[in-house]
Amino acid sequence: MWFYREDRTRPVFTSADQVQSELDETGPLSLPETAILLYMNGEEFIHEHYVTETITSHFPRFLRPCPITRIRGKTDICFLDGGRGAPMAADTLETLHALGVKNAISVGMIGAFVKQMQIGDIVIPDRAYVEEGTSLHYYESIAYSQPDPVLFEKLVKQMPAAHIASIVSTDAVYRQTFYKEALWRAQGCVGVDMETSALLSVGQYCKMHVASVLMVSDKHPLSETEAPWEWHMTPELRQKMLSYVIDFALSLSR
Repeated sequence: MWFYREDRTRPVFTSADQVQSELDETGPLSLPETAILLYMNGEEFIHEHYVTETITSHFPRFLRPCPITRIRGKTDICFLDGGRGAPMAADTLETLHALGVKNAISVGMIGAFVKQMQIGDIVIPDRAYVEEGTSLHYYESIAYSQPDPVLFEKLVKQMPAAHIASIVSTDAVYRQTFYKEALWRAQGCVGVDMETSALLSVGQYCKMHVASVLMVSDKHPLSETEAPWEWHMTPELRQKMLSYVIDFALSLSR
């Protein structure tokens, strides 16, 4: 744990400092209240299927700035690449918070390690166990993080076929051992990603409303005697997922 209860000092630089330093060069930036964070390379699909507008080509986060777009006529929802991994997820979310964004829905992929999950299944996490280091800089102790209840219920209502389940988020993609995955299953988890627990914990810390929706992109073998891991995500499944989420986003702006 790296959160110290006695620490009353400010960060050396904050997300607000980062935003200000960038906007001094690019000018003021106004964002919608709700952001959709894409963790599955969905920008091309949105541009191909909708008339889009660029809000900014330079979202001023610390790690790899990116464009932010919206669908024409829908001024209260925006879309952007969420980054990769927990540190970048936190950077993205804190920067959005500094720019006045109140709601964030992350859209990503999950590796499943239980028999009942199939490739293409949608999971809406009700709990994300913390096995990434970012959250431990925000909380003295945290075993898992949870989504904003209002956004969570809206997602569940919009996607009735989705699985409601616990997941785990990790920093170490090459240390997802069979032993660990058995422990994760014993906790009730169905799969693993790299960002969700940090997004939910940092969102709560910033008093933002954050939830996540994930698609099963691959299934892990349950033992060392089973066939080895393979990637199974297809462009068709990716488009299906993005269509669901865009419909949900548009329903928020009605």
